[in-house]
Amino acid sequence: MTDTGRPFLVMAPLALLVAGYPFLPEGLVRETGYSVIGLLCAVVGLVGLVRHVKGRRRGWQLVLGGFLGWVLGDVVFFLEQRVFEVEAYPAVSDGVYIASYGVLAYGLLVLVRRRGERSDLAAMLDGAILAAGVAVVVGVFLISPIAADSSLSGAGKVTSSLYPVADVLLIGILVRLWTAPGARTAAFRLLAAALSSTLLADLVYNVTTITSESLASVLVSDVCWLGGYVLVAGAVWARSVNELTETAPGREDLADPTKRMFVLTGGLLLPAITLLVDGIPDGDVHWEIVAIGAVLLSMLVLARMHGLLTVVRVQAVQLAGLARSDALTGVPNRRTWDHELSRACHLARTTGEPLCVALLDLDHFKLYNDRYGHQAGDLLLREATAAWTSMLGDGAMLARYGGEEFAVLFSGQRLSAAHAQVVELLAHTPGGATASAGVAQWDPTTDPSSVVGLADQALYAAKRGGRNQALTADPGASLDLPHPSIVLQPIVDLSTNESVAVEALSRFAEGPPLEVFEQARRDGSGPALEASAIVAALRDRPVGMMLSINVGVDVLTSPVVRAALTGDLTGIILEITEHSDIDDNVEVIAAIQEYRGRGAVIAVDDWGKGYSDMARLMVLRPDIVKLDMSLVHGMDSEYNVGAVRAAVAWADSVGAKLCAEGIETEEQRAALRELGVHYGQGFLIGRPAPADDPATSDRAAVTT
Repeated sequence: MTDTGRPFLVMAPLALLVAGYPFLPEGLVRETGYSVIGLLCAVVGLVGLVRHVKGRRRGWQLVLGGFLGWVLGDVVFFLEQRVFEVEAYPAVSDGVYIASYGVLAYGLLVLVRRRGERSDLAAMLDGAILAAGVAVVVGVFLISPIAADSSLSGAGKVTSSLYPVADVLLIGILVRLWTAPGARTAAFRLLAAALSSTLLADLVYNVTTITSESLASVLVSDVCWLGGYVLVAGAVWARSVNELTETAPGREDLADPTKRMFVLTGGLLLPAITLLVDGIPDGDVHWEIVAIGAVLLSMLVLARMHGLLTVVRVQAVQLAGLARSDALTGVPNRRTWDHELSRACHLARTTGEPLCVALLDLDHFKLYNDRYGHQAGDLLLREATAAWTSMLGDGAMLARYGGEEFAVLFSGQRLSAAHAQVVELLAHTPGGATASAGVAQWDPTTDPSSVVGLADQALYAAKRGGRNQALTADPGASLDLPHPSIVLQPIVDLSTNESVAVEALSRFAEGPPLEVFEQARRDGSGPALEASAIVAALRDRPVGMMLSINVGVDVLTSPVVRAALTGDLTGIILEITEHSDIDDNVEVIAAIQEYRGRGAVIAVDDWGKGYSDMARLMVLRPDIVKLDMSLVHGMDSEYNVGAVRAAVAWADSVGAKLCAEGIETEEQRAALRELGVHYGQGFLIGRPAPADDPATSDRAAVTT
């Protein structure tokens, strides 16, 4: 059934009763019929309220309560006239009528108030402007004659004036209802028609009362009042009855501006029209009422215009902010970046202060999206920008350059200071993610785009160099690196106790090696420090010995590490330490194949902890697998013994060798030899010593 079908079926029999009302005999029969029809409409309306109004019912309860109050007022008036023969004015029925206006008005306000808002000042002003214009008309043509009527007592004049005043209030609220979202529904049309019918009945009654000097209602007013009862009863039976209180999403502010212009224009013109009409007959004008109304209207219109201008100003600021910021992260967008970069370069050229630019890119962002979903990727972008922005000072600006790439503008900072700050940003990348960065200082003799190009080249180098680092675009920019000294530890064949190689280990005056390398990774100098250690190890390489060198998987493709491992690598064992998940990195795998092709033996370090597992072995395909000392020291555990036995079986099947690290007791060496482990190293076999140490030379003499 359609939105109007159900109300029509409900209203049809009631409308037939109203249509037959004029044909009832005048007097007691007609007056009784009037009260009966009103009571039937009230009952039908209450049934519809219970059955169809959901959620917030208070508004509709008050509206029906107002109409029901009028019906009860009709019954009281009937009793006053026919039973108690009350002739006084005002009477009890007038109090019921006027109170019902208040209940109805409050109910309408509850209905039209927007959900979640404490007030709706703009819409209320629209209704108040038209109501003020109507009030001028009512004041001149209705209230003034009532005030001048000598036949009415003071209470009678007040009571008679309250009726048109209440109608003016209803007109204002009806205008507000007319401009509310959902106003095109059947429930609204029926409710608006009910109020309009009631207002028409009141207008006819007031005019006839003034012209005839009689308080008796006329047939036209009675029919209009009854029509209002029928229409409001049908409104609560419409399927759209809840749309006035529960506004549909997206319809919060869809009022037609033409309606509001009509309302404002009508309100402004009514005092002038009233002045004209009032002065035509005899020139006697109620100037006081018109003047007060005009002043009131001017104030209301000014208040409304102030609200409109405020909204326009706020929206202009919001639109400007949206045009300059990235919708996802809230930081400045590419357009703002281009503008600010140009402005900063102009200022730097004028003042002579340095200017640096950094480009940051989240590592493996596509894989992050594929693994965790695009919503998680969006969250990472927002959290990263929030963390980085909170760390930047007043002289720096972070902008979204595109995708997962961001740009930072450092005004007044030199390259070293900007690089140090970018390193701090990378260290605080959230969500377990990492980022790479390139930093460049602007040359005032070039255009602004050149510094971005330099930073992009440095970023690309950081990506190729293993990611999770910040590189500078200036090749001559030197980083203050710790100086490694190299010690060598022998590696022996457990079955013959003959030396097969030595492992080069770095030592630093600045602290333990693990801490120094970790700090270098954090400050972006990790690849440079590892390259420095490789160069030192190759320089101190013993003659005729295989040399094992540690290199992190995340720096295998770094340009500085590649430069340290140039040429023939025969006799070199590359022990790959895994500080991060390689994610089947194609570049890393290609680099390993290249090193192997130039003669290097590939070993995987610290197998049994961290990222080292069978899946990594299948990717790297090492020639040597070095067992972590945690397995060696736990040879009294059946679990560790089982793990080593399985590793030996795997190595034998693929032609690889196992090397046990950290052997400190004869029992450990014997157990490992019995299990079939091929090589070993540790304090029991030989402690690390400088290359020129006699112990190292002795080991070299028995090299196989």
